[in-house]
Amino acid sequence: MRTLFLSILLVNASLFVGCKKEEVQPNLPVEKIDYSFLVAGHVYGDPQVSVLGFYPPFKEHFSSIQEQEKIEFAFFTGDVVREASNETQWDSAITDMNTLGLPYHVAAGNHDRGSVFLERFGEYYYSFQYGQDLFVILNTFQWNIEGEQKEFLENTLSDLDGIANVFLFSHELIWWSPDSIFQNIGINWIGHYPGSTNYWSEISPILESAAIPVYLFSGDVGATWASSPYAYYSYENIHFIASGMGYDIDSNYLIVNVYENNKVKLNLKAIEGDPDRLGDISLYELP
Repeated sequence: MRTLFLSILLVNASLFVGCKKEEVQPNLPVEKIDYSFLVAGHVYGDPQVSVLGFYPPFKEHFSSIQEQEKIEFAFFTGDVVREASNETQWDSAITDMNTLGLPYHVAAGNHDRGSVFLERFGEYYYSFQYGQDLFVILNTFQWNIEGEQKEFLENTLSDLDGIANVFLFSHELIWWSPDSIFQNIGINWIGHYPGSTNYWSEISPILESAAIPVYLFSGDVGATWASSPYAYYSYENIHFIASGMGYDIDSNYLIVNVYENNKVKLNLKAIEGDPDRLGDISLYELP
């Protein structure tokens, strides 16, 4: 039965990513890497296997991640632990973050939000600048960005003088809906979707007005037979990226290279098999 489910998943995956494009693209960065960072979603891994800390196959990649050229940060896009109130799970997850040895940031997922998260991390959303790039951590609770957080986002993106790229991190795929062009992208649990999102009506106009490249990373995929391991789509100046782990052979994480000419390359790293076999996630763009 698992083989049948996996076959269905692979068929669905072909629908939303299409055929893999050729690796050679005329606009790929050719300059030296300025810096790199890790993006990893659903790092507690397989929902049906109870372990403390990060997904064990992912931890086997820590050494190679540390060896990546000019790696500076790690961003975890939600579902770091199974139970938000479990102090032991948080202790183990943070031990793994410290073992990785990179400055880290966490965009809270539905399994993470609560008093323990706030005690340990202080806040759900914030921003910082590194070089010419702006980084924004978001809390996409109930698949919306509203109220004070929406005002924060508007203010943060209101003055982008000198900024080359904006990188946003969330857990939920707030741009997704089951009756849209994204319908063949499987999220981790359809019951988590509240039925609507204010992304297209209220948030997308804010991001479009930035008029520079915006990369929105989300991590609520890759954990079940029905979920997609990754997804990519671009609209106007916005790049939508979903990446996660826990279920199938295409569980993954991302190493993002930012070049001296401000171009960006999104390296999709396979957790099983050859890490480089998947290539750049933009090669799988939704038609």
